[in-house]
Amino acid sequence: MAQDAVAVRYAQALFESARVQEAIEPTTRVLEAIGSAMKEEPQLRRLLMNPEVEPQEKVELLQRATAIEWSELARAFIFMVVSWDRAQALPEMAEAFQQAVDAHHGRVRAIVRSAHPISEQLLERLRAALEKLERRKVELVPEVEPSLIGGLQVQMGYRVVDRSVKRQLEELRERLLAVPMT
Repeated sequence: MAQDAVAVRYAQALFESARVQEAIEPTTRVLEAIGSAMKEEPQLRRLLMNPEVEPQEKVELLQRATAIEWSELARAFIFMVVSWDRAQALPEMAEAFQQAVDAHHGRVRAIVRSAHPISEQLLERLRAALEKLERRKVELVPEVEPSLIGGLQVQMGYRVVDRSVKRQLEELRERLLAVPMT
């Protein structure tokens, strides 16, 4: 997924602070929880965008929504982001932060989408192939996306390999529409 450059800069700054304070893991947990809550709860997102709600209230609302303990670093960062009216970018900041953490640990995250759940055996074979290709540790994140019909999509950073039936049907449709009718 393409990321906003501002979200990436915020995430990088937070990562550097978390690294210095040895707080990478707790900060990761907070950002993951916020990103998930905002994706799953459209009402939460709307409240965060509401200019009538004070920044402190927004931070407290987020803290209650995540139901986990926040470090002072995470709280200060989220307060800053909310105060500067950038709360809508928090999910992207969480993704960019996770990418920085993965790079720090010498790994890459690959999202594997399929129409149906993938067996552990197939995931292991896919992981081994990707690790050989990438020459570093690959962490797979399987997702079920029924609209793919069949096949797989693998996304690593900005690269996407789409071998889904849905994509193949789209390509076939494009080729058929390109054929002149006489």
